[in-house]
Amino acid sequence: MKEEQQEETTPLLSPQRRGTYRPHNSKYKWACAAILLAETFERIAFYGITANLVLFLNRGDFLWTSYNAANALFIFMGLSYLMCVFGGWLADTVLGRFRTIVISFVVYILGIMFLPMLGHEGMRGKLCGGRSWVPVEPSNVTKHTTNDQEQYCDSLIYPIIAVIAIGTGSVKANIAPFGADQVKDEGPEVMRMFFNWFYWSINAGVLLSLGAVAFIQQNMGFFYGFLIPAVSLGVALILFVLGHPAYVCRAPSGSVLTNVFRIIMEACRSRRRRRRNYSQPSDIDTVVDPLPSPTWLDMAKVRYGGSFHESSVEDVKSLGKILPVFIVLIPYWMVYFQMQTTFQLQGLHLRIPPFNITVKNNNPGLTTQAIHNNTEPNGSGLVKMQMPAAWLTLFDALLLLILIPVMDRVVYPWMDRRGCHFSVLKRISLGMFFGLCAVMCAGGLETYRLHLVQSNHTVNQTISNASFEAADMWIWWQIPQYSLIGVSEVFASVAGLEFAYAAAPRSMHSIIMGLFFFTSGIGSLLGSGLLALVKKFDWVKDVDHGNINQGHLDYYFFVLGGLQFLSFVVFNIVAVSFHRSKMKRQKQQAGNGFGPRHLQRSSYIE
Repeated sequence: MKEEQQEETTPLLSPQRRGTYRPHNSKYKWACAAILLAETFERIAFYGITANLVLFLNRGDFLWTSYNAANALFIFMGLSYLMCVFGGWLADTVLGRFRTIVISFVVYILGIMFLPMLGHEGMRGKLCGGRSWVPVEPSNVTKHTTNDQEQYCDSLIYPIIAVIAIGTGSVKANIAPFGADQVKDEGPEVMRMFFNWFYWSINAGVLLSLGAVAFIQQNMGFFYGFLIPAVSLGVALILFVLGHPAYVCRAPSGSVLTNVFRIIMEACRSRRRRRRNYSQPSDIDTVVDPLPSPTWLDMAKVRYGGSFHESSVEDVKSLGKILPVFIVLIPYWMVYFQMQTTFQLQGLHLRIPPFNITVKNNNPGLTTQAIHNNTEPNGSGLVKMQMPAAWLTLFDALLLLILIPVMDRVVYPWMDRRGCHFSVLKRISLGMFFGLCAVMCAGGLETYRLHLVQSNHTVNQTISNASFEAADMWIWWQIPQYSLIGVSEVFASVAGLEFAYAAAPRSMHSIIMGLFFFTSGIGSLLGSGLLALVKKFDWVKDVDHGNINQGHLDYYFFVLGGLQFLSFVVFNIVAVSFHRSKMKRQKQQAGNGFGPRHLQRSSYIE
């Protein structure tokens, strides 16, 4: 019991205390390697689903409208992140992180197994049943022929993505803090290194998924394109389980969320007692209470007549300081999730360059598949294919793969040696600025693209059986907006992960990490809600089936830019308030005799 109390009050990122026994200290590198590899393969699976989901639903087999296809991905991404709170609660209170991650992987696999079936023509008919309507070409779609054709097989697709969201959300909420547990006692340098390489592993998975899986989906069919993510997810589970002997596994610490609500309720009920006993006395002869004037949450502490231990109430107070930072990040996530939804829709309406691949054309099955996917095999063995629109996301991933090691190994150490500490909150603020630049670039590009369309500078292109009337400008013009999103991730998203773990009390690691991702999910769902709102103004047309040329997606991007600018300003105000609160607490702790090691966690965050 004494050892446990000492652990609870030990600063999160402090060097290991002398004499503290950590049984797996020599194995933490192997544990981290297993976790990072598992995360890489899990991201291959996740981005194998999201990279072309809009195209999958927008093509001839389903023929959903662009609005409904983008909305389905917004909903999937939102649910995936919202489920992080459930996953964090399950790990912290019932199962522990290791068992929660394993069970979540199993649920994840059960959901993803249905996607290859939906990509196979024969299996899809058995799962979804026959259509009550005859598909028509997008160029022939009119207002009178689309109302009954919008969401074929939606009664199966939405439950499938919901099951996948439960699995991926629970994994996401726990795998980063579980990895951080392995290096918790190694100090802030190792902690920062872990989170940087954790994010590097994520984007290594993104690179492999978008580079290979997206190409296979667009040019060779969605059956194999979804089968690869399913197999990759199985490999991730195996790798994660193999690392078990080296893991530091912590037992669940009880129902944290229940305690939070109980503390808040008791503090609210005690407000009258606080006003009566601790208000400023008007009579000079009134005896002043020897205890310091408490906040309203302090009234739940035992020392002020409440029922809860001091540390439990302080944990809730810490949560109250962390949540405002998460909340003002929501518009950033609204911008971030455009990358795989509206950015991709925009890319499908720009000229996508074809390229030729030489194959041995003596396989009748290959020729049939190539014809089915609108490629053009000829007698010389050349098969004409198209670059996937999702490949533009590679610029985001490549920038992350390059910049994260550079920042971790070169820039941050160089700044630290010169006493210029680039804190977590400063990095988040800079990332939000780059996100603002990205969405404004997208808006400017869309304005020019619509100008070309209205001037009849268009080309017709067919991608995976779906026809698109594209502006006569190359898709490469999207590179700046994807690159700026990548730079913003290096700062905002990586630092956000660090902040969520470093600022959290030990008993609330998974819950707060889950709340971090929960606000990401809210950002995705609000992006969907904003898309539904602007549809009322005909900025996005409901009857389009692969055609966004009649709307004004640029206005949608500019509204997002305005929201991001406002959140950028508010975030900096909140960050200054957070910094002042920390400085005040540092002075109080210094006055109480705490040394600089006890204050290390605060300076790391600020």
